[in-house]
Amino acid sequence: MKKYFLILAVLLSCGQQPRVDAPVSEKTAEQEIKGTLLNTEEQIDKPYVLLISIDGFRYDYAQKYGAENLLAFDVKSEKMIPSFPTKTFPNHYAIVTGLYPGHNGLVSNEFYDRSLKLTYTTRNRERVEDAQFYEGTPLWVLAAEQGMVSGSVFWVGSEAPIKDHYPTYYFKYNGEISYEDRINQVVKWLELPKEKRPHFITLYFSITDDLGHRFGPESEEIKKGVLEIDSLIGELTRKIDQLKLPVNTIVVSDHGMLEVDRESIIYPEKLIPEDMLLTTSFPAMVYSDDASRIDSLYNALSKDTTQYEVYLKNHLPERFHYDKNLDRIGDLDLLPKPPYTFGALGKTIPKGSSTHGYDAATTPEMGAIFYAKGPAFKQTTIPPFENVNVYPLIANILGLSYEADSIDGKLEVLEPILK
Repeated sequence: MKKYFLILAVLLSCGQQPRVDAPVSEKTAEQEIKGTLLNTEEQIDKPYVLLISIDGFRYDYAQKYGAENLLAFDVKSEKMIPSFPTKTFPNHYAIVTGLYPGHNGLVSNEFYDRSLKLTYTTRNRERVEDAQFYEGTPLWVLAAEQGMVSGSVFWVGSEAPIKDHYPTYYFKYNGEISYEDRINQVVKWLELPKEKRPHFITLYFSITDDLGHRFGPESEEIKKGVLEIDSLIGELTRKIDQLKLPVNTIVVSDHGMLEVDRESIIYPEKLIPEDMLLTTSFPAMVYSDDASRIDSLYNALSKDTTQYEVYLKNHLPERFHYDKNLDRIGDLDLLPKPPYTFGALGKTIPKGSSTHGYDAATTPEMGAIFYAKGPAFKQTTIPPFENVNVYPLIANILGLSYEADSIDGKLEVLEPILK
């Protein structure tokens, strides 16, 4: 079997015209957290995987705006289907665990855990770094358990000691670290001696999510962002090519984007009694130990569902995969019907704003991307597939063993794209 390197790109961000010939800045170098794990003899000659995320890069952006570097890849998917809810944290973690959000612990960007009596939010640093919220075995944990070095320039879950493991090298999230420095850090890691060189690397960018929310998927601003990130990917792959390593690249994203109705905003705080516990991400979740109050609220909200769907916890659609982590699922759950969206009282919705979080099964604009190229891959176009299937693909390329029954993804879904 040929040895090869995989760059898995789940694309996410950028801003300036990228340059990758500069060294990592001193400030960035100081922020790198380094472990002591070395590759074992069994792992030292294994392939290398770089997983890059482009947040909010909708499935049709590359074709729509002429992203030449991505369109030149060998493998193209019509779209990659994100998991429910189509939010950033649940889907990034789904990709690296092979588990739906309903199974991986991150049931949404915001939720309450009854057993822990704690609310998880993406902006709460203490919660983000708390391993109690994360289930499954992320790829860097799988690697560490089998004596393989990994590195992460940002990824959901990488800052928590999941199963007592961090990536060997990693950064706490800092959006001020330039894209140039992020790229140079990846190259620096790949230049390390073989025993220290990470075989699995994650890299994150956010430009298309930032611009999509602010200006919308049809804007000139998002077009510029798409072309900038495409240029960034091109520069990165050329820089890695200079290392004379057999590299395969996969590019994916976490979700798409939809322009919303700014005139008819739904405010969950107005619908839910003040004394009931409410989280307002997608879906908005209401928690109560009083079943009669939940039933009464459900009946009231069900009278007019023009703008939203309302579900009782035990009647959620099977495709949401909310059959586990039940302590974290609201007793009553609200999901806007596109193009309606949630708002927060006291905050205005900016003109041109768009969002995500909707059910990908009924909202095609939520579709994500998957591109791949390199000696491992055939030239082919593949039909849509779910993002949980990326995990077994990477584990297979890295030669890492895992329990197939412990994940939702299936190797046979993407195995045909390999030579």
